[in-house]
Amino acid sequence: MLWLIPMLVFAQNEVARERSSLKGIQSMGLSVNYEANAPLTEKTNINVPSLQEKGKRALQEGGIRVVPREEVRQSDEIPLLYLHINAMDAGEGLVPFAVNLYFYQPVKLVLNQDLQTTANTWESGTVGIVSYDKLQLIDQAAEDLLQEFIHDYNEINN
Repeated sequence: MLWLIPMLVFAQNEVARERSSLKGIQSMGLSVNYEANAPLTEKTNINVPSLQEKGKRALQEGGIRVVPREEVRQSDEIPLLYLHINAMDAGEGLVPFAVNLYFYQPVKLVLNQDLQTTANTWESGTVGIVSYDKLQLIDQAAEDLLQEFIHDYNEINN
């Protein structure tokens, strides 16, 4: 069991690095994406514009300025919080899902002559399985990840 200790320390360092990458960020865009197979698309009540608006409101209430989508689309230099939901109707009333939240920001690759690009510097996610009557739990999982991001952002910036 002693061999697990170095791995746990390494994982803790990675989490700290991800959080520290949020330091000094003044504003960001938000993008929500939902993918599902055809049978689920017909049954689902997941509303991307509603999730986008809830996410924007949560970020603003958390003290984070949200850049309008049009402005984000015009520049790759604006940090972006990207929420991706993937769900599938597996039949027999079961819906496995994954919700991932990624934070992308402009970076320079020091080892590649300071090439400027965009990189994922913070992420979190969850997976689960729900029945048709509990599809709202997918929305709740997305909202929980947004709250986790807001917490990490405010912890490092306050």
